[in-house]
Amino acid sequence: DQYQGTVVALNSVELRSQVSGFITGIFFKEGEIVPKGKELYEIDRRKYVAAYNQAMANLSSAEANLVKAQKDVDRYKYLEANDAVAKQTVDQAVAAFETNKSAVQSAKAGVESAKTDLSYATITAPFTGRIGISQVKLGAQVSPGTTLLNTVSSEQPIGVDFVINEQDIARFYALQKKSTDS
Repeated sequence: DQYQGTVVALNSVELRSQVSGFITGIFFKEGEIVPKGKELYEIDRRKYVAAYNQAMANLSSAEANLVKAQKDVDRYKYLEANDAVAKQTVDQAVAAFETNKSAVQSAKAGVESAKTDLSYATITAPFTGRIGISQVKLGAQVSPGTTLLNTVSSEQPIGVDFVINEQDIARFYALQKKSTDS
């Protein structure tokens, strides 16, 4: 049997940005084989670097407040043991300590979020494959998930898509069943 077919890559992925900004770097030649992890595009990182630095500063501040709150708790508990402070003052210090503990956790989450956005500003090859023709040029603005940047396709393995007529389907099922029975 002879059929017309189309050779297709079994692994192919469309590259899209996960953050917004302007393309500030393109690091490949169209049509070349790119290894997994190779930097392909860079989106203006300044905003994401600043957000990461701000998140780190917020974390440092929250950690400093937590240290102060811990010292207050320790001080008031010592005074409480000597009946030198009101119970309410100790309770307030413990509550402030717990609040500051939560603030540190929140600041750590902010750091992780900013770090993730910063990492998304560099788009890398998800696997080794051939990169297509860039759909954007330097200076182009990209939006998260909508702007198609390029496509990377594997060269191994590949497949062939072909169409058979309806009358041949039953024959192919019979041949397939026969090969699995033996």
